[in-house]
Amino acid sequence: MNNNKKIFILLIISIILILSCSNGLKYDGKLRWTAININSKQQQGDAHLISKNNKYVLIDAGHISYAKTKLLPYLRGNQVDHLDAVFISHPHIDHYGGVKILFENNIKINKLYMNLPTKMQMQKEWWGGKYQDLIDIQNLAKKQGTQVLSIKQGDKFIFDNSSYIEILYIYDGINTPVGETDINDMSAIMMIHDGDNKFLLTGDLNSQLGEYLATHANNIQADILKSPHHGTEGFAPNSFFEKVSPNVLVVPSPKDLWCSERSKRSRELSKKYHYQTFINGFHGDITIISYDNKYEVLTQFEPKVICKGIK
Repeated sequence: MNNNKKIFILLIISIILILSCSNGLKYDGKLRWTAININSKQQQGDAHLISKNNKYVLIDAGHISYAKTKLLPYLRGNQVDHLDAVFISHPHIDHYGGVKILFENNIKINKLYMNLPTKMQMQKEWWGGKYQDLIDIQNLAKKQGTQVLSIKQGDKFIFDNSSYIEILYIYDGINTPVGETDINDMSAIMMIHDGDNKFLLTGDLNSQLGEYLATHANNIQADILKSPHHGTEGFAPNSFFEKVSPNVLVVPSPKDLWCSERSKRSRELSKKYHYQTFINGFHGDITIISYDNKYEVLTQFEPKVICKGIK
């Protein structure tokens, strides 16, 4: 082999190594779930990127106010220019708002999963968003060739033969096992499976359906739980947490909200059950890396979680 061929081969190997190191989301074969810090002092929000083998799923996109400054930079910084699927867990603006920004900034989305409430449901909870917002998002999706689909119980997004996301439960807020509920209880209850690891995402699950699932569901046990409703009242009851029995709690909440009276029960649960607890407002982006039936949690920051005046 002459020197030119050796140099060419070494160059190709170097390029591959550089790409592998610069974009672990694409090249290391591990499942990643990042709770992107879409929160601010004034606003809570959910945005969760799940990736493996160059497939990307986004569950919620935060409030529209912070999508440009927080969500887009995260995606672009990790060289994510397409999303195989986007799920809007339920129709509140701190979950659906950023989807519009994704379309307007040419992030390619193959499939958009969302369930429409009735106009009356949205008007009843006027503070949570506008029905027209949801129609606008659907129109943007169709304009860009994105398939719009309803979320259904039993739906799966498959990464490979050992990794998938499954919709465990989904209700419409009208015809539910506990009667009519608010829009928070329209949240899709979703399980990420990766080998033996299980991670549960709950949207803004509230007390009514939370109590029902705690009593009747036998498939919600998980290693990691995304705290319902940003950890604030009236989120799912203690019995739900006991049924899930997680080791780790991920809370998409600003600092001030986590330290407020509204999150007192979350703080008490974390302390009582010794959850390893990560909060966006303190830890920044929170990434769970899953592989070989084990997982690790990496955070953007490593602060002490201290609420002034609260022991």
